[in-house]
Amino acid sequence: MSLMTGTAKLALTALMFAVALGLLAVAAATKSAIPLFFMWAPLFAVPWVLVRPGPGEEPSGRPR
Repeated sequence: MSLMTGTAKLALTALMFAVALGLLAVAAATKSAIPLFFMWAPLFAVPWVLVRPGPGEEPSGRPR
């Protein structure tokens, strides 16, 4: 697992939310519900991004 700075975490999280909102806009523009089923996909990665270790932090492995 690579290290991510707080700024990189914020930027990647914002990008994933922007992708989800883009899919919402596609659904509204096409009057189709199908994009709504896919807008959750980028949001599933948000918790994974936010718990990645930052510089100077030890990656969490097994409990001590």
